[in-house]
Amino acid sequence: MIQNVNKSNTIGFCFFILFTLLLGFPAAVTAQEKQLARVTSDITFQAESSEFIALVGGTKVPTLVSDEGVSGALPIGFTFNSGREEHNTFYASSNGTLTFKTGSRAHTAPEGTFLILAPLMADLQGSGGTFSYKTSGSAPNRVLTAEWHSWRWYYSPSKSVSFQVKLYEGTNIIEYIYDEGVAMPKNYETAIGFYYGREQMYGEKAAQLWLTDFGANPGTSESFIKPTINRPASGQLYRFTNISTIIGYFGQTVINAPGGTNRDDGIRLNISGAGNMQIKRKNINQIYSISSNLYEGTTKPFEVPGTTHGLALSIGRDIFKSGSLSPTGSVGDKYLVPITSTQQSLIESTPGHFENTIKMKAEKNGLTYLLDVKYIYNYPDPFVTIDYKVTIPQGNTDKVQLAHGWDTYLSGGDNGPGFVRGTAPNLVMGVFKQASLSYEAFQYRSGVEWSGYHSAHYNLLKDQLNRSVDKYMTFGNLINSVAATDNGIGISINFGTTPGTFNSENALIFACEAGDDAPVLSTTTAKPCLGTSFNLNSYLTSEPPLGAVIQWKNASGVIVPDPTDVTTAGTYTVSFFSDLYGCSSPSATLTVSFDATCAVCYKPAVTTGTVLPIKTIISTLDRVDTPRNYADARTGSLILESKEKGLVLTRIASPETAITAPVEGMIVYDTVNKVIKLYNGTSWKAMSQQACPD
Repeated sequence: MIQNVNKSNTIGFCFFILFTLLLGFPAAVTAQEKQLARVTSDITFQAESSEFIALVGGTKVPTLVSDEGVSGALPIGFTFNSGREEHNTFYASSNGTLTFKTGSRAHTAPEGTFLILAPLMADLQGSGGTFSYKTSGSAPNRVLTAEWHSWRWYYSPSKSVSFQVKLYEGTNIIEYIYDEGVAMPKNYETAIGFYYGREQMYGEKAAQLWLTDFGANPGTSESFIKPTINRPASGQLYRFTNISTIIGYFGQTVINAPGGTNRDDGIRLNISGAGNMQIKRKNINQIYSISSNLYEGTTKPFEVPGTTHGLALSIGRDIFKSGSLSPTGSVGDKYLVPITSTQQSLIESTPGHFENTIKMKAEKNGLTYLLDVKYIYNYPDPFVTIDYKVTIPQGNTDKVQLAHGWDTYLSGGDNGPGFVRGTAPNLVMGVFKQASLSYEAFQYRSGVEWSGYHSAHYNLLKDQLNRSVDKYMTFGNLINSVAATDNGIGISINFGTTPGTFNSENALIFACEAGDDAPVLSTTTAKPCLGTSFNLNSYLTSEPPLGAVIQWKNASGVIVPDPTDVTTAGTYTVSFFSDLYGCSSPSATLTVSFDATCAVCYKPAVTTGTVLPIKTIISTLDRVDTPRNYADARTGSLILESKEKGLVLTRIASPETAITAPVEGMIVYDTVNKVIKLYNGTSWKAMSQQACPD
């Protein structure tokens, strides 16, 4: 008969579990840590009167017939869903517990991150008893029964009790059932309940439910309790059902997992559960240390890949951080509390488009401040957009500020010169090394402006955040352009004191806008005619990337002001240049020398004597005011004039063979070679090359 069908406690709380989705990495790359699912759980409990039926034909486990005995992994016989994870094996202990991920002989307050079923958790021993297990039924309705038969308290070896755990396939149901056995003269501390651990560092409660007494209608507690009471009556059944709903995900995430190996597949971002990063481009890590891939971003969300690194949110003088970045000398720093991040399988919402939002919080004076850091990436861009969103609660009076920075590692080296370009707020600030075409910079896009920036030695990042009281958490716009600087970059943002939600969107760039390719020339040497000007751009066959321009320099490195009108021979280099980003592509070289054989020349003009009028005119114009004296014997001056007519020469195909008796001075148009030809008395000459006319 059901004695306690209406006795149920529904307990809601959030905690973390391991999520089974492995992040998609190439086979040659070590896999990322699994992401954790953030879950709200409803555990229902029921007590019933039933019948204890001893297990027959089960598999015995002799190692448990002892004190402090723990089994190895034992088969469940089917996949059991505990409401949060799926299991195929279990472990049993002589102290009346059943676990899943590892064996445990604990019989005091439970701890850890795994599931513990406690049908009778006490200091027990199995001497004289039997532990066995058996899977019965047919799929999908199989049942595992694990039985401690004739089990004893360590302090009363002559007294015994029997109990079972039943796991049901296809549901989340767990049942404990008891046979009271031989009555005891003395009660002992014993716990009966259900426990699911969590990651302690995240401030979440464990999922647990414990009985306050072992009667037919027991009370329950959300805290561990081990009452000193009698054993459950024979046939007593306690049923736990765990219904869990995933409300979010937390931990290690990756953007563009297959990428980052060459210049054409973009960048790859490894992001910890607290927003710390390692970024790979052209198969080289771009954040120090080069050897750290930040793979443990789930169990160690506050780990950083190198030295100074991370986000720091200040509320007044209190610092809440994600990694190691905080003002020099700050005391009592706390870590930001991770709330959730985008589920790994949903980060690539459409092919090539990635969005990952890390949500964190900080609490001060009973108020909760929220920080969302959203990463947006489009394949195969060499940059990612980072949107910082801060929510300041009602009742706040403190200044709320944010800093984000790290120790850079540009491809091929740890050092590089800093730079800043543009006019505030539209700034681009970072570090660029021309020799290795390495680039790393913040670019302001929209929203709350920067309160400061930093591109100088990484050790100064912390110092710059604590320069003075009125400049607390504000970078000092320090730029060190020395190439040997062990560079770190960072930005600071002042969100003010007014309650509300504010954002600042910025790009994090890992390639020069001018591109990685040198301009393509049609030739590496050019020989224009002596005495002429030439157009350097006419030898260029590739177009500059969007946002970049063509830049020519002479052998002295001086920019050519007008490359379309150059009159000096020499060596010229051309590259694509981005004024906004302050960087150039690789260059190509063109060597120019003049060709004297094709020079245009004119013999000196006759400037003395009597100017003779032109006597012979053929015209379609009305020139009545111009005298025409056709009787003049002088010949050789001819004017052909018209606004709409042209001279048509005799057109002959191959005059060399068509004209059998050419006369010196004869001019025709060769229709085969498309050129005017002149017979000089000896041979036909094509009039295709400029000579030196009188």
